[in-house]
Amino acid sequence: MAKKILIATHSQDYHALAVAEALRRRGIEPLLWYTTDYPARSVESVDFSEGASTVTIEGPEMDFAGPRPDVVWYRRVGHVLQTGSVHPADLEFAMLQCARFRSGLFRMVSPGAFWVNPPEAVERTEQKIFQHQAAVESGLVMPPTLYSNDPARIRAFLARHGGVAVYKPIAPRTWRDRETKWIPYTSLVSGERLVADELLRAAPGIYQALVPKAYELRVTFMGRRAFAAKVLSQETETGKLDWRTAYHELRMEPYDLPAPVTATCLALLDRLGLAFGCFDFIVTPDGRYVFLEVNQAGQWLFVENYTHMPLLDAFVEFLVQGRLDFDWRERDVRIRLGDVDAAVREVMRKNLDVHVDEPDGSVREEPQEAVAGAA
Repeated sequence: MAKKILIATHSQDYHALAVAEALRRRGIEPLLWYTTDYPARSVESVDFSEGASTVTIEGPEMDFAGPRPDVVWYRRVGHVLQTGSVHPADLEFAMLQCARFRSGLFRMVSPGAFWVNPPEAVERTEQKIFQHQAAVESGLVMPPTLYSNDPARIRAFLARHGGVAVYKPIAPRTWRDRETKWIPYTSLVSGERLVADELLRAAPGIYQALVPKAYELRVTFMGRRAFAAKVLSQETETGKLDWRTAYHELRMEPYDLPAPVTATCLALLDRLGLAFGCFDFIVTPDGRYVFLEVNQAGQWLFVENYTHMPLLDAFVEFLVQGRLDFDWRERDVRIRLGDVDAAVREVMRKNLDVHVDEPDGSVREEPQEAVAGAA
C-alpha cells in the first residue's frame, strides 16, 4: 500500500511543488499543507476528547482530519498574521499564541511518521553554536571560529589570523528600499573595517579564520546517501568568497566524497537527529576537508541543474520508501527536473490567487523624503 505523504511548506516553494508534481507522476497524490495560510485563510484545531486527540486542519485545498500521514516532509513552514485584523495593542499577544500553538501542532500531526526533518532536530540544527559543537564532536574539521559581541575578543581574533577574518550573521536577515535588496552574504572584515564597538556589542556575529580554497563542495544527504557536487568557486570572478553570489558564472561537477568524510557527515546527522541535510565544505589546496555548516532545509534542485545528477528522482524515492536506507539506483531514474518545471511554475502562478505567500523578511528602509515628511 502506498504511503500517505504530507508536505508542509508555503505556496511559492519551488522545491516542494516539484517534488509534489513528481509524486503525482508516480501515481501518488501528496497532501500539500500551505502552512502560511494560517491563521488568515485556514483554521487548525487539536481536540482532546475521550482519551484521544484529533488534529484538524481546514483551508484552501486542504482538509486534514483523516488517517495520519506515514511520511512528513517538514520543508519550510511558517504562519502569517495579517496585522489589519488585529488591534496594534493585541498584535504581540496574537503572534505569540500562533507561534506557541503551531509549535505544539507540528508535533501532534503524526508523531509516528518518518519525518524529514523532525521539528526538534530542526530547532537544534538552526542553533548554529550547538550545530558547530556537534560537528566538532562528530570529528569534522572546522575553521577557527568565534561567536561574540565582545569588541576586544573580536579584534584579538582578527589579529591572531593575519588581521582579517570572515564574518557571517548568526541568523539571516535582508534589507530593502524601493529599488534594491541587500543580502548579508559572507564578507571579509579587518580591524580597520570593523564597525564601532557599540555596534559590535549590539549584534553578535560569527567570525572565522580565512581558509584557502582549491574548490568547495555542496553535499546533499538524503538518509544515508550522499550526492556531492564540486563547486568550482575559485574559477569565478564574483564567487571566490561566497559562491552564492556567482550563480551566473558558476560551474559544478559530480564528486566522489571520500568514505571517511561521508562517515563524519553521517555522524553529525545522527547527532542532530536529521534525515536530510545540505553540507558545505571547503577543500584546501593541500586536500583538507573543512566543514562550514549543514542546512537542514537547504536548496538542492539547483545542483541537478548544474550537474545533471538526478536528485529530484532520488528524493521522491526517499519519501516514497520513507526510510533512511532507501533503495535507489541511478540507472532506474524515472523523472528529471526538466520534466516538471513548466507544471510547477503554473502551480506557483495559480497559488498567488488562492494562498498566503511566505512573508518577505526584509527590513524595509523608508525613503528619505518620507522620513523627512514624517518629522
